[in-house]
Amino acid sequence: MAEEKIDDILKEYEEGAKTALVCEENAETQQTVISVLKELKYHVEPAAGADDAFEKLRFNRYDVVVINEKYGGDPANNEVLKHLQYLPMSNRRHIFVALLGQAFNTNDNMKAYDMSVNVVINEKDLPNLRPILKKSIADNDQFYKVYKESLVKFGKA
Repeated sequence: MAEEKIDDILKEYEEGAKTALVCEENAETQQTVISVLKELKYHVEPAAGADDAFEKLRFNRYDVVVINEKYGGDPANNEVLKHLQYLPMSNRRHIFVALLGQAFNTNDNMKAYDMSVNVVINEKDLPNLRPILKKSIADNDQFYKVYKESLVKFGKA
């Protein structure tokens, strides 16, 4: 029985598997985000809190991180978001960060740039999360395609 569970876990982490971390405290919103990411073929891990998020980020490299601006309390002091914002660019370019919140307009590129994330999404647009994420992630992948291919070609990735 335990061997079957280990095999299931290993299958989820096969080479090329896409992973996502969800940092959202509202259970309903968290389930919506997890459901959408699973539809987009990501292996999803929810973080139970800021400490759990730091632990997961320390030991795993995620393709996508969806984080709420209020995760862990005050938006101005979101430690997990600050951690992602200050990652070295060599690491950060490999992570697509989506920031959920009420204080901005969905797909506001200037706000996303200001917050050092790839896309900002207003919580009111959660019903449209799937197409928003799908397009934003595809655009990001296209933008960094040559860069990532060059890293592989020169043995840096």
